[in-house]
Amino acid sequence: MLIALLAVLGVDLVVVVGLLVFVLSRKRWVMRRPGAFRCAIRAGSGEVQGLGPKWRRGYGRWVRDVFVWTRAPFLFRNELLAIDQMDEQRPAHTGEIKRLGDDAVVARFKAEDATVEIAARHVDGERLRGPYSRPALAGQTGART
Repeated sequence: MLIALLAVLGVDLVVVVGLLVFVLSRKRWVMRRPGAFRCAIRAGSGEVQGLGPKWRRGYGRWVRDVFVWTRAPFLFRNELLAIDQMDEQRPAHTGEIKRLGDDAVVARFKAEDATVEIAARHVDGERLRGPYSRPALAGQTGART
C-alpha cells in the first residue's frame, strides 16, 4: 500500500530502498561504537541546545565526560553534551518512558546551568553512568577518581 502510494507520487522504489539501507547501516555503525546503548534523553531544567522537555529516543555513549547522543530514527546527527556531574539515579516511574522495558533507570546529570535526564534499560545502568560510575573521593564533586 505504502509502496503503491509512493509510486503514484513519483518516488522511485530505488530511492526508498536506498534510504532504508542507509538508515539500517547507520544504526549498525552507531551500535558498534564502544560503550553504545539505547537510551532516551530530555532536558530536566534549564536550556540545553537540541533538547526539550519531552523524552527523545536514540543511542548514547560516553567519551570521557562528554555524552554523545545520536537521535533516532534516522541517526543523522550527533549531539554532544559536556556533563559536569551526576546528581542521582533512580528507577523510572511506571509509564514514564516507552520502549526501554519495565525496569528502566533514569540518571540526572548537571551540564553547566541545566540538568539533563537520561534513561536506559536496567542492564545498561553501568554504561548510563559512564565516567560517574566510580565513587568520588572525599571532598570531590563530580565523580571521576
